[in-house]
Amino acid sequence: MSHPQITITPEQEAVLQEGLVRAWQPLMQMREQLRAGIPALRTAARLDEALRQNATATPPQ
Repeated sequence: MSHPQITITPEQEAVLQEGLVRAWQPLMQMREQLRAGIPALRTAARLDEALRQNATATPPQ
């Protein structure tokens, strides 16, 4: 099955490129923020697990 050929002008290409950059930059910023938060999430998960283990190991008073 053949697809119709689409031709875009250099101006249209520039507008598309600009739109991609505008959309991509916030995504990359979010990615970096998520990566920066991973160690804190891991620490919170370890703390949560330690508290759970302590709660099950210590009988209520």
